[in-house]
Amino acid sequence: MNRTRQISLIAVAFAAVMGFALPAPLAAQPQLFEVPAGCTAFLTVQARGCTVSHHWQCAADPQGTHWRVSVDGDGPFHLSYTDAEFRWLQSWNLRSGGGSILIEPEQDPASLTELLDSGSDSMVFSLLIEGASGTVQRDYTGFDSLTGDAVSIDGERLLVTDFAYQYNLGAGQRRVQGNQFVHPEWRLFFGGIETVIDGDESFEYDSSPMEFAETGEAGFLSMTPIYDCGEMMSGGPVGPMQNG
Repeated sequence: MNRTRQISLIAVAFAAVMGFALPAPLAAQPQLFEVPAGCTAFLTVQARGCTVSHHWQCAADPQGTHWRVSVDGDGPFHLSYTDAEFRWLQSWNLRSGGGSILIEPEQDPASLTELLDSGSDSMVFSLLIEGASGTVQRDYTGFDSLTGDAVSIDGERLLVTDFAYQYNLGAGQRRVQGNQFVHPEWRLFFGGIETVIDGDESFEYDSSPMEFAETGEAGFLSMTPIYDCGEMMSGGPVGPMQNG
């Protein structure tokens, strides 16, 4: 892992956790997420599965890259760093302390441009997964394709995708498949109804976006998820290609 980027990642993860953990004064306004110094937030997304996420960019980072933190009823739980093609450069589990980093160059890099231009995109890449037991390489293959459908969610036009990817956990293949959404102008993916298949077992979760808030709009940077809370835990595992 590039040492400079590792330090940046840990710093942002720490800022995300501390931004949530600071107690709010009595009778204060609802708690808001605070992005690190030198960075600017641009979008908050309320989603199914009792999850809210915040997106921001930092002046010191390469053009087109951006950060996202996912928050459930217990606070921030996942941080990711992606580029303009939505390649998952790094991710961080804010509770277990594990993380991942993309091994470059990839055999077949993910490309949002190719998806939007041609209607489909294949990908073959590997991640270094860091955890308490050490570091392992995990190899992924997958695809995204546009279905030709579009939906309007909270006034925003989103393109519908089919997707699938698979990787080996050591005891067999895991496959994740379903539908997601793409906002072409924002160049962002959002989750949808997705199924995780492990051998003969499977489970489905829904992380579809419900509301968007840009700078100055109601709900921007809110730390309180509002959809499905009390009914279920935050929607499914946030994997390296779960874009929502």
